[in-house]
Amino acid sequence: MNDFLQNTTPFQIAGILFAIALVAHVILGFILNQVVKHTGKTKNQLDDHLIKAVSAPLKVLIWFGWIYFSISAFKTEINLVTTLIEYIDILPIFIITWGVVRVISGVESYLVEADNHVDNDSVRLFTRLIKILVIVAILLGVAQHLGFSISSLLTFGGVGGIVMGFAAKDMLSNIFGGLMIQMDKPFSTGDWIRSAEFEGTVEKIGWRMTRIRTFSKNPVYIPNSIFASIPIETPSRMTNRRIKEVVGIRYDDIKQMPIIVNEIEKMLKAHKDIDQTEALRVYFNYFNASSIDFNIYAFTNTTGKSEYQLIKQEILLKVAEIIESNQAEIAFPTQTLHIQNNTES
Repeated sequence: MNDFLQNTTPFQIAGILFAIALVAHVILGFILNQVVKHTGKTKNQLDDHLIKAVSAPLKVLIWFGWIYFSISAFKTEINLVTTLIEYIDILPIFIITWGVVRVISGVESYLVEADNHVDNDSVRLFTRLIKILVIVAILLGVAQHLGFSISSLLTFGGVGGIVMGFAAKDMLSNIFGGLMIQMDKPFSTGDWIRSAEFEGTVEKIGWRMTRIRTFSKNPVYIPNSIFASIPIETPSRMTNRRIKEVVGIRYDDIKQMPIIVNEIEKMLKAHKDIDQTEALRVYFNYFNASSIDFNIYAFTNTTGKSEYQLIKQEILLKVAEIIESNQAEIAFPTQTLHIQNNTES
């Protein structure tokens, strides 16, 4: 074996190693395909995401081995190679780190896709934080391996962090605003939110800003720090939809008012789509300029916009029928003109 290596040139060794790496690559690909076929038959999708995450780093490690050992074959002929090998030793650490990050992303994809009642925004936030911590820890370890003082780096990072904090306070406030959104949960992705400045559906909660799609289909990008200073309404989390109407009838029909109000109240209490556990009021409450008004106040069981509109339409039509059945009429703006007769006799 030693005679074979002594009689073989570095280029021949590199070629043999390339053939070995190629065969290993093909075999690994075949094994992974068989594993994927097996895991594809299971209901749990986590193993699919994990295999997909580690397959690429494993293949890269094979070719790194070919590069490393091929370069080592030239170290007796090229002095620079010895120095290069000392630094190339740390490349597997970055490949493994890449694999760990891909595994974390695979777990994130599984949790987001799975129907397990886990908040997707929180999953994305925590997986991003874990990725950052892993990368920072690896970089500090590599820096120490290369001879840098970690304590000096941390001290420099602390001073630099203060300087960067003053220089990028708006960006930091937006990042902390995003963290507060994830912790307090005033809204989540997919929620319909509303304020005095904007209204729409939340599409993405990012580190620095939140993207909202308005009902005119335009995207609006809002810095996360804004949400700490303005009131936000989340209509998509409503428990009921409210019917609040004022109906006026003629002054000539004031005698029918008690009967009309009573029948409308009975109709609402018997309606299957009205929530009887919530407030329900029908009262005569105002003498208007051209009408006497009563209010209708109730809540529907549904929160869907289309269903609510149909229920409200049905109720208003029944209100009109009740008014008509009592020989009364819905009022409209009118004026009565009194002309004084001053004809001299």
